[in-house]
Amino acid sequence: MERKTLGLCLFLTFLGGIYVYRFTDWFEKKAIQVSVSFRPLRQAASGEALPVVIGLDQDHALKTVVVSELDSADTNKVVRPVWKLESTPKTPPTRGFLYGDLPEGMKESAVPGVAQPLKAGTSYRVDLVSKAAKGSAVFQARGGE
Repeated sequence: MERKTLGLCLFLTFLGGIYVYRFTDWFEKKAIQVSVSFRPLRQAASGEALPVVIGLDQDHALKTVVVSELDSADTNKVVRPVWKLESTPKTPPTRGFLYGDLPEGMKESAVPGVAQPLKAGTSYRVDLVSKAAKGSAVFQARGGE
């Protein structure tokens, strides 16, 4: 009788494990909710975009930040980023930052280096990766009205 009980317990444990794996999000990588807003902190020159604020749903210690121009994705197979950041060993969590300003503990990668100015009316995508989550958002840069 003990063998049957042990076998039944193992079978139920197996079924429980399948249920947890298939029908819960315990093993899914969490998503970062990214919001992009425009702040008229300064007057934008003709053809330039208003300053862009990239906000996160909660504090995240970011590993990489990449902003890419989407319009070039239609013509080129290789999309070059207009701004790319990488973390340093002591990157504190952040809830948001201004495009072009380095968040604390981040450094610009060699390519493209300094953030290129955004062009009004052009679509961009920001991709963020932290240790436990990923997130992205697509936005269209706005010029001064």
